[in-house]
Formats: sequence, C-alpha cells, structure tokens
Amino acid sequence: MLLDLKAIETWVEELREALHQEDAPRAARCAAHLSSRRVARELGQAEPELIVAVLSSMDATRAGRVAGYLPPPAGAAILSSMPPAEAGLLLGAVPSDHAKHLLQSLPAPARDEVVAGLAPATRETLEALSRYSPETVGAAMTTSFLVIPPDALVAHALDAITSAPPEIEKSTYVYVVNQAGALLGVASVRDLVRASAQERVKNIMADRVIAVRTGDSAVEAARVLRNRRYAMLPVLDDEDRLRGVITLDDAADILTREVADQFSSMGGDRGDESFFTTPLGAVRRRLPWMASNVLLNLIAVAVITGFEDTIARVAILAAFLPMITDMGGNVGIQSLSVAIRSLALGEAQIRDVSKAVRKELLVGICNGIVLGAFFGAIALIMRGQWLLGVVAGTALGINVVVAGIVGGSLPFLIKKLGKDPAMMTGPLLTTITDVTGVTVYLGLSTLFLARLAV
Repeated sequence: MLLDLKAIETWVEELREALHQEDAPRAARCAAHLSSRRVARELGQAEPELIVAVLSSMDATRAGRVAGYLPPPAGAAILSSMPPAEAGLLLGAVPSDHAKHLLQSLPAPARDEVVAGLAPATRETLEALSRYSPETVGAAMTTSFLVIPPDALVAHALDAITSAPPEIEKSTYVYVVNQAGALLGVASVRDLVRASAQERVKNIMADRVIAVRTGDSAVEAARVLRNRRYAMLPVLDDEDRLRGVITLDDAADILTREVADQFSSMGGDRGDESFFTTPLGAVRRRLPWMASNVLLNLIAVAVITGFEDTIARVAILAAFLPMITDMGGNVGIQSLSVAIRSLALGEAQIRDVSKAVRKELLVGICNGIVLGAFFGAIALIMRGQWLLGVVAGTALGINVVVAGIVGGSLPFLIKKLGKDPAMMTGPLLTTITDVTGVTVYLGLSTLFLARLAV
C-alpha cells in the first residue's frame, strides 16, 4: 500500500475521530497505518483509561513501541493506572532505552511493583542501564542489536537477520564479536547480501570501527553519528566489549532535547520541569530564578537612580526608557539564540568567537542605524524636539550594537570557561543591555540637559 501525505493525514483524522468517540479497537486499527511516534503524539491527548484500552487492542510489540514514544510522565501515568502484571508486560515490550525513562518517572512504590512483574532478562537490562549517568551514552543506548562470530558464514549471518526479533530485524549493521564479547568489526547488510553465501564474515567485515564508550557524553556521541551519517554507532565498555548501540533515531531525540534544554535554560528553566510538573513543583523551580533576576535588575535601578535629577527636570525621558532597554534585550536574544543553537548543533566552535563578534558588529551597526533613525523620528514627532529624537535614537542604536555583540559572543566565552552558556547568558545579557541603554540614554540627556529642559 502506498501512503502519501494526504493518505497519512486521512488516517490521522480517523484516529482522532475514533479517540473522540472512545472507540479503542477502531483507534488501534487506524494506528496500524501510522508511525509509532505519530500514534503516541495523538494518544497523548486522550485520557489515560482510553490510552490503556487502545494499547491493549494492539499486539504487544506495537503497543510497546507506541508507549515508548509517550512523554515519560504520561507513560508513567499510564503504567500506574494498570495492574502491575499488565504494566510489566507492556513495559517489557518497550525498547530498553525508552523503558528506562518510563520506569524512572514512576513513583517508588509503583516502580517496585512493575519491576517485580518484568521478565528477569528485561529487569537485568533496565537495572544495567539505570546505573549509568543520565547524560552518558550508556543511559541512552539501545541494547537490541545483531552480533555474530568472525568465523560464521555469510549465509548464517543472513539467516540471523531474517529471524531477528522485530525491534532489530531492520538493523543496518551486524557486529562481529569474539567469545568475550569484544568488538572485532562490523559488516553492513548490503555487503552481506552481495557476498558469497559460503564466505566467512571475517573476510568481508570492516575492522576499523568508529565506536563510543558507555561513559561518553550522549550529546557528543549523537553529534558524531549525525556528522558521520551512520545508521548507528556501537557502544563499548572499558574492556572493549559491545554493550549497545546508539541509533540515528536516538541521536535525533538526544539532539532535540539538547537544543530544547538550551533554549529553556535561557529563561531560567533547568530542564527538569515539563508540562506534567505540578504547580507547586513549578513554583519551586521558577521562583529562585526569578528572585535572582530581581537582584540583577537592581544594578539597572542603581544606574537610573544616579540620573534622578535629569529625569526630574525632563520627565518625558522616562517615557522612552523602556523602549531602549527592551529593544536591546530583544536584539540580544536574537543573537544569543543563533549562537547557542550553533554551539549546540556543532556548527560553531569556541574558537569562532571572533567571527561571531565581527558578524554581530556589522549586523548591529546596520540595524542600529535603521532602528535608531526610526525611533528618533518617532520621538521627534511625539515631542516636536529634534534634540530629544537624536538622543533617543543614538542611545537605542548604540544599545542595539552592544546587545548584538554581547548576545552573539557571550555564549562562546562562557562555554570556554566550562560553564553552561544557556543558563548563564540570559541574566547577564539583560543586565548588560539594560545598564548600557540606561547609561547611554540618560548620560546623553544629562550632557544636553540645558537644551532638553527648554
């Protein structure tokens, strides 16, 4: 059956209608024509009882794949609503890397009950994955992959591929290991198909294999996989034994979360709050950050206080102050977003800070001239005083240039210090742009106070 975009959207609409009518069997039939990720996205909008009914109407493997793509808090809520034995069966069908996240999201009592219902092999796999730090390759790897001994015939390798379980039957590579489990090489399915059936696998395998370690950074491993354009990377322990693989799907999820975490950190979110976080939990996460921002903003308040006499003599100056500071913040966030995204995706390195400064300087000058002239004209029209327009426009233009340079270069400098650029640049950027805008604007106003006060 050929499914184009229109056909897929038709099945999506039918799935939504079935969910709206709470027709679980029909929803399961519609889901058979869609990807597991898309089905999980649609099921995530339904009530937990209906999700359980739909998953129960699917075969175990398919239900496990769909459940694995549910957001961990939502998936955990589903497991909690099921009897422990059924929850254990469902979790056992979820790919190990996703199952680990679901299990960790369960409250302790429910987690123990679900674990007790798992098959011993599944329980051992999940416990092994849980021993790795969350940010490492070991915590993100998939433990389902194909291995064969070096002396195996190509015919035997092809038989292993065709008889593999569903989760690995579409594997692109077969890994060659010795009796101790140490990785010796890799053979692609394409090479195996083209080789003679009686050829030894060791004669066609590639013995130079790019691999990562269980303790390596998951983000760095995902970048290697993306840059190399491989379908998967083998994951080795310290004794060179093959422990798992990082797939292209895993890499996409890791990099997506990394970019999302980078941008959420810009606003003070540490990345551990989600849509399912309770209101009280959200308050505990957000309030300290907002309190620290209040303290940083006191710097700008102190600067404004120093120009209190100027504002008292020309009260209209206060009306244009928010525009100058806000524009600096907006421009800085634009530059900051580009810089952090480039660092997160590996498009730029720390050594590229000078290029970032040059680029943002040119962009800032162009934008500063245009925006400054535009704002100055607005000030002139509103007050009919050309000098006020010049002062306001000049201050805004200078703040735009400074904001662009700071926003574009600060992430590089902070990363060079080994700190998190997304977490630290936000408050520093707003403080710098606020202080710069206020100082330039009120400083120029003080310089020309005698003429502005007329």
